[in-house]
Amino acid sequence: MGKVLFARMATHGRLRQLHLLVVLEDCGSIVRAAAQLHMSQSAATQALAEFERVVGMRLFDRHARGIRPTPAGHALTSAARSAMAGLAEAAESLAAIRQGAATALRLGAIPAAAYALVSGLLGSFYATHPNVHLELQEDTGARLLPLLTAGGLDAVFCRAPQSLPEGFVFEPLLDDDVVIVAAANHVLAGRPHLPLGALTGMRWILPVMNIQLREIFETQVLGVLRDAQWFPVSTLSLPVLEGLLQQPHAVSLLPRSILAGLQTSSRVCRLDVDLWAPLAPLGVAYLQASPPMLLQALLAPARQARVLVGVPGT
Repeated sequence: MGKVLFARMATHGRLRQLHLLVVLEDCGSIVRAAAQLHMSQSAATQALAEFERVVGMRLFDRHARGIRPTPAGHALTSAARSAMAGLAEAAESLAAIRQGAATALRLGAIPAAAYALVSGLLGSFYATHPNVHLELQEDTGARLLPLLTAGGLDAVFCRAPQSLPEGFVFEPLLDDDVVIVAAANHVLAGRPHLPLGALTGMRWILPVMNIQLREIFETQVLGVLRDAQWFPVSTLSLPVLEGLLQQPHAVSLLPRSILAGLQTSSRVCRLDVDLWAPLAPLGVAYLQASPPMLLQALLAPARQARVLVGVPGT
């Protein structure tokens, strides 16, 4: 049935109808949606009815104040929203190319890789490739890697994944480990060789679920500090993390690779805690058979730096 419905939508559906679904859900009204899309109300009503006939299901229910999506409508509108977002990104690339960009490079990066790898590579890259339009999505590896394997990204800068589909490869570029950070005026700032137990009574800012830092917190930190308290928030945002660290007795685990980015404000410091917790290396995942030449150019300095680190006497 799924294949049949897909064939119907691919054959008989229109892009304007997908756009209409998204705007209808946002507006909750055919009148307002039609006005936003510069359509007549009758044309919008007819377009919705035609698409409902294509899928053979009612997509929106009418009520006194407008319309609301049915379960089928909500599922289809979510997919339409993703499709429209992808087209909007493609339009940005096309606009950049039309205005003089030679081509586009689509990258994804987890926050640690954006700080420690991507930001340091852009200077030399644009010195030799000034007309390349770069798209960078920052998110978790769990969300970015499926975009890579589906063809929506050219590469993802992330930690070594447990597995990748056949044909894709992960190239390590930077080793990493865990540090404990706090506000620069924290009561423990500047004290050397602290045991983990010295953080008794501190309040933790938790790493986001499903990443390696969270596992280290649950095994190593809670293994020693069984009564540890934490803020009811987990975040990928470094500005948010920096702000929370200003709270009394606040501490957090952080990859060493992005510590320098936080320390530039002089509001955050690393606590000298006896904790050894290596992280999976940072690197880049891409399609092995046909990596874009622009990606190769972007990666060249990081590859060279990694080779030099591994050579005795350099």
